[in-house]
Amino acid sequence: MRNNFYLIFLSFLWASCAQQVVPTGGIKDNVPPKVISYKPDNKSIRFNSEKIVIKFDEYINIKDPGQIIISPLLKDKPTIESNGKQINIAFLQSKPIKNTTYTINFSNSIADVNEGNTLNNFSYVFSTGEYLDSNYVTGKINQAENTKEEKDILIGLYHKANFTDTSVYKNYPNYFSKSKENGRYTIENLPADTFILLAFKDENSDNKYQKTEQVAFLSEPIIPSTQSDSLSLILFKNPLYKENKIVDTISKQKHVYQFVVYQPNGISIKPIKHKRYFQNTIKGKNDIDTIQLFLPQSIDSIAEQFEVISADTSFLIGFKTKTRSKLPIEQISIKIPDKPTDTIKLISTIPLDSIPFNKINLLEDTTLVQAEYFKQITQFEWHLYYPYKENKTYTIDLKDSITRDVFGRYTKKASNSFTNKNDKDFGTMALSIRPSRKTNLILQLIELQGNEEIISNEWKGKIPTEVFVKYLKPGNYQFKIIEDTNNNGKWDTGNYQKGLQAERIYYDKTNISIKAYWDIEQSVDMDRIINN
Repeated sequence: MRNNFYLIFLSFLWASCAQQVVPTGGIKDNVPPKVISYKPDNKSIRFNSEKIVIKFDEYINIKDPGQIIISPLLKDKPTIESNGKQINIAFLQSKPIKNTTYTINFSNSIADVNEGNTLNNFSYVFSTGEYLDSNYVTGKINQAENTKEEKDILIGLYHKANFTDTSVYKNYPNYFSKSKENGRYTIENLPADTFILLAFKDENSDNKYQKTEQVAFLSEPIIPSTQSDSLSLILFKNPLYKENKIVDTISKQKHVYQFVVYQPNGISIKPIKHKRYFQNTIKGKNDIDTIQLFLPQSIDSIAEQFEVISADTSFLIGFKTKTRSKLPIEQISIKIPDKPTDTIKLISTIPLDSIPFNKINLLEDTTLVQAEYFKQITQFEWHLYYPYKENKTYTIDLKDSITRDVFGRYTKKASNSFTNKNDKDFGTMALSIRPSRKTNLILQLIELQGNEEIISNEWKGKIPTEVFVKYLKPGNYQFKIIEDTNNNGKWDTGNYQKGLQAERIYYDKTNISIKAYWDIEQSVDMDRIINN
């Protein structure tokens, strides 16, 4: 019995000694893995091996294989695997072609197993010819709409000798890389050849440009060298369709016919049979708006014909109501003023016959007052103005059935209240502007609300040198300049198919703080912003 106890004790002691415990304390390992050998050597020439082995000084993992880029592309990717303290690269199907320099860029995908320390910007280079190509291109890519740096954008080079209009859609780039967090990119080990440069946001990771993907390009071919200039690229959303393209037609409610139009500009849509109709436009996202036509005399079982006329075309469209759902009874919405000089806006989504001024009640606290200004803008919108007094509460009441829509149905009652803001709620700016020697510029004062920009004031054409800006909401502001190349008064994206770059945007990074009941003096030098 005693001998058995002694054996159990020894077994327990042996197990305790054999157990490995991660030591506590001490200095944390912050050192990334280090390469101790390559086979074949890195930057070797006359490469003809079917396998590459890279050994490290510690156990490693490939934490993100998607970061690994092989340039130029092979028809079939080699297998790249981590195994203990080494990485194995095997060319099982596609072999590297002759007299070509290849770069396998691991970016930041290699990390040690224990602490996750990353080996940054690691690459392996080899040549199947007699020398390594040593030329490169480098630069930075920014978003056109807000100038922010763009990461993970594929920067592609295509041999000009066999480049056609369809090459970017059908073929892979001959050489490529991806932009980093700060928008910087570099493509190294290039031959001194002539290339077309195209960059795009590779949404489906197929290494080919799709028309729906954001794109940037250089207007002229380039020849890489050992002392390449930094190439600036502007990434933009390519137009989805041609201007005035009718994307869809919808009629889900009786008497209402909707045309979904891309970038409507001077387009005319009229019914063939009916002279009495009402038109309204609803602004949408991505330059896609909806033009509504209300036909009080239409019959939902019969297709209506519409004539569409734009600058370069004229045609007919016919469709009928898809369902027989009734229009809702319209309740007028009341938009209250943001500033003391603003008007009250009465908005309807269904056309109205009229709104009788004498049936609108406007109360100042509890006293009935009469508006100074009341005007119909369209049959969907009316404006009402009164010289609102400081710290007074105003209520606007539209009683039930004060008017009818064009279909003969009476509207429901509507009401809204607000306490008038006064000068003390806003800041003011005495602005001195030094205009640019360039023409066709738009200067904007923008309010920053999180990631959103709100245009507070805008100057275009002949920009003034002195201006007094009132009623600025408390907050943070910046100046923004748009290079209005086509002089249409707004910012325009580019068009790769037409070879048009997006219009340039420039920001003054100086933050302007506006406080309530404060007057500030501010100056802006437009050329300094553009050239900064």
